[in-house]
Amino acid sequence: MSKTTRDKLLEQAHVLFARKGFYGTSINDVAAEVSVSKQGLLHHFPSKEKLYAEVLKGAADQLMVMVEQARQISDNPQLQLQSIMQQMSREEEESIRVILLLCRELLDNRDRAETAQQWFLKPFLTELETMVINGQQQGLFDDGVHPLSYIYQLLGAIQYYLMSLPTLQQLYTAKQHKEHQQQHIRLLELTMQRVLVDPVS
Repeated sequence: MSKTTRDKLLEQAHVLFARKGFYGTSINDVAAEVSVSKQGLLHHFPSKEKLYAEVLKGAADQLMVMVEQARQISDNPQLQLQSIMQQMSREEEESIRVILLLCRELLDNRDRAETAQQWFLKPFLTELETMVINGQQQGLFDDGVHPLSYIYQLLGAIQYYLMSLPTLQQLYTAKQHKEHQQQHIRLLELTMQRVLVDPVS
C-alpha cells in the first residue's frame, strides 16, 4: 500500500525534527523533502506546531507500544523495565529517531514550556515509574530508590549512547563497535541490578 502525502510529510518531519529539533527545522524544509509546496504541507498541518505535535505523538505512541510488549513478556516489573530498556537501545533507524526526537524535545521544550499544552513523554515516564513502584512493593527494588530519578539515569545512558553512534561508528571497527554495543546493554542491566534487593520467595 502506497503512502499518502500526509504520511510522507510526517515521516520526513520525524527525521528532520530528530536531526535538527523544533527550532532548526522549517516548514519549507519538510515540504521540500516530499516535493510539495509550503501550502501543500499546510493543507495537511495548519502550522509547524501542529506538525511537530503529530510527530511527537507518534513517537510517544511507539514508546507505549514498547510498554505493552514488555507487559506481554512478563508480569515481573523488573523484567518489564529491562525489556523496555533493551528495546530502546536497539541500533535500528526508527528506534534511534524516536529517542533522538524525544531528547531534542527535552531541549527545545525549555523555551516552550509555559505555552506547551501537553508533554507527550509524560505518559511513558509514568508507566516506567509505575513499574519501579510496583517492583518496590513486591520487594524487587530497593525502597530507597526514587523512581523518576532512577528512570532518568537509565534513559540518559541510552540517549547519550545513541546520540554518539555516528561518531563511535567512525572511530572504531565494526568488531569493536559490536563489543561496545554489548557492553552498553550489559552495563544497563548491571545498573538495574544495583537497585535490586533479593526477590521475595
